[in-house]
Amino acid sequence: MLRRAALGAPRLALRALSTGVPCHARRAPIRRGTLRHREIELRREIAELERQLQVSDRHEHITQATKDLPPLDDEALEAMYRELVAPMPADAPTLPPPPSTTTVLRALAQRWGIASLPPASTDVATLGADDRQALRDQLVQRLVEEDGLDADLHPDEWAALAMQSARDGDAPHVKTVLALALQQGPACLPLFRQVMDVYARAGDADAVLELSAVLDTQGVAPDAGIQHVVTKAYTQTNQLWKAAQYLAHWEQSVPAPMSSYTLVMEHLLKHPVRVLQPLAWSLFYHMRFAAHAVPDAALYAMMIRACAAGVPQPTPLGARRPSAMLADAERALDLFREMTMHHGIRPNKEVYDSLILTCARRKEHYGDAIQFLRQLMDLSSDPTSPMAPDAYTYNAVLQGSARHGDLDTARWILADLVHAAMARGAAHGPNEETMANVFWTYAVYRPPVRRADVAHGAPTEAQDGASEVIETEPRTFSQAMPQTASDVVAEVQALMARILADHGQADAAAHPLAAVALTPRMLNAYLSVLAHHVRAPQRLEVLVHATEAPDGLFQQAGIAPNAHTWAMVLEACTQHKERAYADEVAARVWEQWRALEAQADAQVVSKMWALMIRQHAKSYRVEEGLALLQAFLRTYPPEKAGRALSVLPPAPQGLDWAPLPPPPALLAALAAQPRTFVAADKYAPLAPARPRLRFRDLELLHHRCVALQEVAGLHLITRVDRAYRAAP
Repeated sequence: MLRRAALGAPRLALRALSTGVPCHARRAPIRRGTLRHREIELRREIAELERQLQVSDRHEHITQATKDLPPLDDEALEAMYRELVAPMPADAPTLPPPPSTTTVLRALAQRWGIASLPPASTDVATLGADDRQALRDQLVQRLVEEDGLDADLHPDEWAALAMQSARDGDAPHVKTVLALALQQGPACLPLFRQVMDVYARAGDADAVLELSAVLDTQGVAPDAGIQHVVTKAYTQTNQLWKAAQYLAHWEQSVPAPMSSYTLVMEHLLKHPVRVLQPLAWSLFYHMRFAAHAVPDAALYAMMIRACAAGVPQPTPLGARRPSAMLADAERALDLFREMTMHHGIRPNKEVYDSLILTCARRKEHYGDAIQFLRQLMDLSSDPTSPMAPDAYTYNAVLQGSARHGDLDTARWILADLVHAAMARGAAHGPNEETMANVFWTYAVYRPPVRRADVAHGAPTEAQDGASEVIETEPRTFSQAMPQTASDVVAEVQALMARILADHGQADAAAHPLAAVALTPRMLNAYLSVLAHHVRAPQRLEVLVHATEAPDGLFQQAGIAPNAHTWAMVLEACTQHKERAYADEVAARVWEQWRALEAQADAQVVSKMWALMIRQHAKSYRVEEGLALLQAFLRTYPPEKAGRALSVLPPAPQGLDWAPLPPPPALLAALAAQPRTFVAADKYAPLAPARPRLRFRDLELLHHRCVALQEVAGLHLITRVDRAYRAAP
């Protein structure tokens, strides 16, 4: 109750979630005095009497059934409620892990009395490849002599012999063992699945297809496990089009399991080519139409996360889209209502986390994120419950807090995570993402008392911002909300000092922020607080001291500034009034930036060049600004529209994506993807393909050219703006 009361502190106006049941219009009254009216009234009376009789019988039955039961107190009712809303218990692994394949094979050799074993080792798992090969040679020879069926092998021994051969690339032994296993008929499917899974994880799709063809020639139909392994082999080699073809092929007889569709959709959502990510929605709709009408909780959670990432519905390739993909909170809420109300599926924590993240990324749905957090907390009174909010859940909420500047909620979440770290260990406390979001919330937060309202007096250290040295001894963190910008700066200094003091410490009870890693992202979030709340005349000096001084923040943390750091400093240069000092700092920053430019994404590249052009224009160096603009045009020329569409092959045929097929251009792009091995963590959305400049980036330079009547410069700015505006 205390946690829920603390959460209610922000006093947010939460938007109520409802199913939107419309009210029915009142029918026209029936004329009285007619026979039809009397008949209708009698039917109503009879129906009401029957209903009352059913209710009376039900009450009598309940009374008889419960007359001997003891009364329930409030604690018993509360326990029953908790049990009702608690998630289904997960099957805990009670069995020990299986022994290694080498251990199983040595035990088999000893049971068969094979004398010429490889030298025994203290750890059988450390046998070399030659020793394993020699051991398998003798076992397979004995297996062939006894013709497989008479060998009296346990399924684990079959699997160990075949899987070790597959891992070592011993194709002859794999074929021999599986050929003998085929004599068992459909009972050999688990063995084939295990061997095919080894090849699928290694990205050897050809070996998987070869074994699948062996089963087909023997008349053994693939089960759900074999279908999933074949799908995995294609996804691991980026052949998502062929994976979709196989899914459509199996729909003609026995559809593949839902996990296979989920695997393909997951790879589509992680695909580095952004235009292909919307195809996951088409496959989601197609699966529900042709194979599995009701998704499970895991698939719902994944598609709600796709809403959080702003993955749109499929559109023709090359169609214009907004530069920022907004989270689709409305679709996520519809999926949640469909899952819980229509299908009656109990949401797990992953669903709640995905939904909270989606709502938090939309400012108008931030209240929904807080409401779902409350629901999640109602389902988990015990902090150790599987449904209890953790750092991932709180970090999702903090993304909304940072957008709103909701410092009340951010400070409460930070305090709750600190208490969790002190009670259960640093791993359960704040992490680097938590502190970055908290600092961004401080940056957006608007103190209720403005500097102009404060009586004029001697400026404090936090007010003038002349020195931003982070002391190793943490300051006191007050529970009162900061009232002025100076209070905000002092409070974030205290937080950063505590992070530096706790970093690397082992005692979580005394150092709850020990798990917070020092990263450029978190330090940049701290700098954003200084950039928003330090007085404008001292802002540039504070940022320069933090990034360049020997006793500055980055030197104390042992972290090198990255491209985002220099962009923040360069932006402060464009706003500084002392142009000589700003030009000096900007020249140093630009030199540091050019060394990092090759590793930066397109958004940061565009921002840095735009800021440097503005810096030149602010100091009335029009020629230098135009020269820099020409250099950008040569370095990052705009792409011509339609170039990507001209190299695509014709759209493939023969695959029905009903009920909502994607555009043919997207299918052609999917089929044209190169075959490459894809690790589990390799896929990541990329930034826009090419940097670009818009007129808003060149507006000040344009004004300077107008004032100086620089006609050639005006023509250059117009040409650049049109070229990048027309680029895809």
